[in-house]
Amino acid sequence: MSDPLLEVSNLTATVAGFEVTHGIDLEVGEGEAVALVGRNGAGKTSTFRSIMGLTPIAGGSIRFDGEELTDLRSELIPKRGIGYQPEGRDLFTGMTVEENFRLPIWTAGDARGIDDEDAVVEDVFDLFTELENRRDAEVQNLSGGQGKMTAIGRALALQPDLLILDEPLEGLAPVVVENLKSYIREIIDRDISVLVAESNASHVPEIVDRMYVIERGEIVDSGDPDDLVQDEEIQLLMQGGGT
Repeated sequence: MSDPLLEVSNLTATVAGFEVTHGIDLEVGEGEAVALVGRNGAGKTSTFRSIMGLTPIAGGSIRFDGEELTDLRSELIPKRGIGYQPEGRDLFTGMTVEENFRLPIWTAGDARGIDDEDAVVEDVFDLFTELENRRDAEVQNLSGGQGKMTAIGRALALQPDLLILDEPLEGLAPVVVENLKSYIREIIDRDISVLVAESNASHVPEIVDRMYVIERGEIVDSGDPDDLVQDEEIQLLMQGGGT
């Protein structure tokens, strides 16, 4: 693995006073693509929200590019270079696709050293070519796949060093899934590190270099995606069996 860009160590997070993750350890290297795989409710979203400062942390450490993030306010974390596509997209309804791309630049572009807003927005449209003819559409009128692309594009608009994608392929038709996989690979080819959550482990080997498996808020395995998706115990776990 390359030098760690993101280092999560012994992370414990809480929701409504209850622990939802327990001693999470994971790393993402510079230019690396990593998956966090687990069935629904295993702790993927809680882990990601902890990294983004949106879920309270009861213990452990989150370091990004050598800086400790655990005490940083959530609105400052994107300014440090982490882009985030939430599981539910959370697009700004009543605004167009293009306005969703521009809003992060308006609020945090100076911190990211962005001095040509138009060039950044056009670069996002150059990646997601399917959105070009939807740039003036209000986001509540998009298809599921277009909404996912818009959410990812919004996260890319701040030109992050690390892009965190929470279930980008969930609930989409197979042809849309394949299109989004190719877009994610293109993002990775731009030397942006990627951390992606997936409930369907079969998608992972085409996208990432390494994989972690999470169950009941704990990392239970990690390694090569091709090997792990063939492991019978992991398959059973993903289907809701195992221990």
